[in-house]
Amino acid sequence: MRSIRRKITVCLMATVVIALVLVGSVSITLNYRNTVATVDQMLRETAVLASDRVTQELTAYKNVAMDTGLIPQLSDAEAPLEEKRAIIDERVSMHGFQRGNVVGANGISIFDGKDYSDREYVQQAMKGNVYVSEPLVSKITGELSIMVAAPIYSGGSRGGRVAGVVYFVPPETFLNDIVTSIKVSENSRAYMINKSGDTIADTTLETITTQNIEQEAQSDRSLKELAAIHADMRQGKSGFGDYNTAQGPWYAAYAPVEGTDGWSVAVTAMKKDYLTDTYVGMALNVLVVIAASLASIVVALKLSNNISAPMRACAERMKLLVKGDLSSPVPQATGRDETAELTRSTAEMVEGLNDIINDIGYILTEMADQNLDVRSRHSEAYVGDFQSILSSMRTLKVQLSGTMQQINASAEQVSSASGQVSSGAQSLSEGSIDQASSVQQLAATISDISASAKRTAEAAKEAGNFVGQAGAQLGTSVGYVQDLNSAMQRILKSSEEISKIIATIENIAFQTNILALNAAVEAARAGAAGKGFAVVADEVRNLAAKSDEAAKSTKELIEGSIAAVTEGSQVVDKVTGSLQQTSVYAGHVTTQMDIVVSAVENQTMAIAQVTDGIDQISSVVQTNSATAQQSAAASEELSAEAGSLKDLVEQFTLARV
Repeated sequence: MRSIRRKITVCLMATVVIALVLVGSVSITLNYRNTVATVDQMLRETAVLASDRVTQELTAYKNVAMDTGLIPQLSDAEAPLEEKRAIIDERVSMHGFQRGNVVGANGISIFDGKDYSDREYVQQAMKGNVYVSEPLVSKITGELSIMVAAPIYSGGSRGGRVAGVVYFVPPETFLNDIVTSIKVSENSRAYMINKSGDTIADTTLETITTQNIEQEAQSDRSLKELAAIHADMRQGKSGFGDYNTAQGPWYAAYAPVEGTDGWSVAVTAMKKDYLTDTYVGMALNVLVVIAASLASIVVALKLSNNISAPMRACAERMKLLVKGDLSSPVPQATGRDETAELTRSTAEMVEGLNDIINDIGYILTEMADQNLDVRSRHSEAYVGDFQSILSSMRTLKVQLSGTMQQINASAEQVSSASGQVSSGAQSLSEGSIDQASSVQQLAATISDISASAKRTAEAAKEAGNFVGQAGAQLGTSVGYVQDLNSAMQRILKSSEEISKIIATIENIAFQTNILALNAAVEAARAGAAGKGFAVVADEVRNLAAKSDEAAKSTKELIEGSIAAVTEGSQVVDKVTGSLQQTSVYAGHVTTQMDIVVSAVENQTMAIAQVTDGIDQISSVVQTNSATAQQSAAASEELSAEAGSLKDLVEQFTLARV
């Protein structure tokens, strides 16, 4: 893993180096462009000046020729030849011409008698034009010459009849002298070409009329760039360009010569004459970039160390926090920058988590010690999203306290109902004992009736009385049994209410367990930093399990009580039916006694029926007594369980709402 120090160092160095390279590149580029622009402007201006100088020279020559053509003596056929020659010689001498000549209207020179009618400059002058010829090799001297010709007007009047031609030959090297005088750098050159691309002026005479770059470029591709420049020159364009030769790269500026037939001047210079300083500047820029890069490395290392050291300390402390270490010292900071703020925030976070974890541990320990009235000692530490933890623990505490209070109230109800059931069972048992005594008395009476037939009527009356008493006692027993049945119904209803409360307790225990599982999941998601939350979740889940177990135990006891009450209710129903049947039998006995009184012969049969009825009553009474004893025992057991549940709840210190 790359450290932030390394990243900062690399980024800062890269930024500085890139910035320096960009600045250097821009500087070099601007310097280069400025140099090229300066060279462009200078060479252009030089080419224009050279062109203007050639134009001025040629214009001066043409003016001399034109003025000479207006001299009347030259058009006068009567004027002496010597006078005409003197005029020409004077102009030649005055303006430095090589020579001059006068051609008649027939194209024949008046001085040497030669025919010049085929010369273009003579033909153009005959048309009234002042004409400068292309540099050409003279047919007379064999030298490269330029002819400046002008028409000779008859009578010396401009616009009159052309009577002949006068021409002068400037010095053969005047164009070469002009281009040779142009010096813009150590390795510079100026030359001229005509509309055909032939060199007509150069610093050396060897190339004049013998050099045509465009034609040479067809066989020498190295001249392609220069040939393109010559093509523009022939088209009368002015401009700036560059080209390469065996000597190196060159700049070239060119401009047309006004007043000529496609002449153009080119001024060239080697690039090294102007770019040497630029190259030195480039080297200096590179050295500056290297030096600045080294300085940036030192600065970046120091700056990155100042930034990474506090961050590394914070990272190490956070690693300890992830491992559950809340006691190790936290990093300290004295500055006011972002790293110092990060260090202080880390320290505050660790201290806040330490307070929260310790407070959670304290609260859960108190709740485990059956103190549900515990309160947070560091409630101010629960800020932001941590407030939900404090709120959840408060909700858990209040819900557990409410549940315990409901269990206590239900236990009191169960205890009260059990007392009522026990009282009813005791009453039923006493009634059964009385019934048994009455049955015994009835059996004795019947024995007496069997022993003494004579006293049948009287015994029958007494038996009727006893039967009436027994019927009354049976009515009382039926009332007791009905009271017992009502008490059992109330116990059953209370048991159902207790079952609902137990279900509520189980639901709360289930929700508490879900809350603990969610807390465990969030603790696992937080990693080692959530180990404290995991402990809290485990304690809550154990408490929920204990509550669920207590609820299930209570539910089983209640269900057993409900089953017992249900069984007792069924038995009471049977006793009620038996007692009602016994009452019917008692009526039958009374009827039989009446019949015995009226008919003694049926006494034996009636006695037998009474004996059977008494046996049934004895059996029912015994069953009723046993049932009453069982109901009393179940009631006592239910009351004992309710007391135990109440004692268990009273062990908790409930929260004050």
